[in-house]
Amino acid sequence: DYNEKDGVVPGLEWNGSNFTGEHRLSFRGGIGTKSGKEQLQGGYTYLGWYPAIGLNLFDKNTYFGDPDDSGVDRDNWRREVGGNLTFSFPLDLHHRIVPGYEISWVDLPDETERLQGILLSLVRDTADYFIMDIISGSQVNLTAKYGNEILGSESSFQSYTGDLRFHTNLDMREYFGAGQRLVTSLRFHGGVKKDDPRLFVLGGQESLRGYDFNEFSGEMMWAASLELRYPFLVIDRTTTAWDFFHFHQLLAVTFVDSGQIWREYQDSTSISGAEVGVGGGIRLQMFFFGKIPFTVGFDVAQSVTDTERDPKVYLVLRLGR
Repeated sequence: DYNEKDGVVPGLEWNGSNFTGEHRLSFRGGIGTKSGKEQLQGGYTYLGWYPAIGLNLFDKNTYFGDPDDSGVDRDNWRREVGGNLTFSFPLDLHHRIVPGYEISWVDLPDETERLQGILLSLVRDTADYFIMDIISGSQVNLTAKYGNEILGSESSFQSYTGDLRFHTNLDMREYFGAGQRLVTSLRFHGGVKKDDPRLFVLGGQESLRGYDFNEFSGEMMWAASLELRYPFLVIDRTTTAWDFFHFHQLLAVTFVDSGQIWREYQDSTSISGAEVGVGGGIRLQMFFFGKIPFTVGFDVAQSVTDTERDPKVYLVLRLGR
């Protein structure tokens, strides 16, 4: 992965299971070439019981663009180390309820605070993939977290988040006898936190293009994005021995991002202060050894609400789907 504050985050991404599919392991992580900060997460899930049991561990660093307002150290980074134990109850093929317990240590400017509490997630996933991309369906994740002294936390906190993604496509060949599949993706995400030092962040290539990486932070946030992707050149060719590089296709991307974030003491009754960015980009999709998806490209975005800003260029590096 890449962002302008970490730099490139080279590392390892691995997902695997045994032959029966009862045991699943995953790991993703690396260290930023620019920041020197680690971004690590790993998990184990046992699917042989009902509910499925999962153990996840993480060591992550979050950059804040406004350190004075966010209450983070002068270097703009806040580290969080911890993990959670979850129990996944499938309701059907596409829906599940996931309660759990989480503990983490958050580095604050003057101390390290231990947060412990319960969580509950409602998950829906009907996404359909074609080669490397989601082309239809929806993905919904609603999560609530609550902690207090009785649950082991050093302070009480609440957190409520939602992430809704919808995908649809139009196959040009069905209507014009030629062309490729145009995919449209719509995303809404946001939430509310109370007395939780793990603030929301907004800005950059993952949330609000046209702005600096994690430029804004706060306890309340909403964001939305509309993205269109079209493969204007299908390559489907291996150019090196052992299928080391198998080039799949070139994608053209256009998008509109918007969002707003507040601190608790700010007025959140109007969306007049929403930030909006528009832009486009190019993606080259390929496979390593014919199996491992890898995407490289760039986006160019311009703020619409603050036209005095210079356009932002983002490098896109993504390993996996």
